[in-house]
Amino acid sequence: MSDLIIVILFAIALSGILLWLLIPKHKSSRTTPASFPSDAIGALPTAKHFAYFPQIRQALSADDSRYLMETAPSHVAKLALRERRAVARGFLKGLHEDFSNLARLGRIVAALSPEVSRAQETERLVLTLKFQVLYSLVWLRLSAGKLPLEQLEHLTGLVERLATRMDTAMAEISALSVNQIRSGLGA
Repeated sequence: MSDLIIVILFAIALSGILLWLLIPKHKSSRTTPASFPSDAIGALPTAKHFAYFPQIRQALSADDSRYLMETAPSHVAKLALRERRAVARGFLKGLHEDFSNLARLGRIVAALSPEVSRAQETERLVLTLKFQVLYSLVWLRLSAGKLPLEQLEHLTGLVERLATRMDTAMAEISALSVNQIRSGLGA
């Protein structure tokens, strides 16, 4: 019976941590398209960190670490590997920033979109949950001194796919706006 209680407490604690990770850091009221200034979309920060993954992959590769351990003095190699883990943590923080920016942009696109389906909202929630869980796992592994290159690559792929989706959505909204302007001028 005590094992069941431990499992239940663990599940509750894990759910609480996940919920805490999903709650936005700042409170913002849901805005409507009419409340956006005309230059708000152009002023939004975009995803930029995920594009540096090839350099991060090279720096964290096993071959690169092996070469460093073979050619550099031991203390220099250990210091360099520690610095590389710090760079990886910085990259991970940048990925989180990219994802947050894209999620914010997604909410704006949803507010501007004439039709937002429940499936799209659910998909965004699932993607956010996947990102947060994977982000937490990668962060824990980096903190433990590991270099989770495969998981970092998967996390980068999530951000890249979301960036591509947002570009497509913005192009669709732009095309709709142009068509509405043209139809308004022709009337």
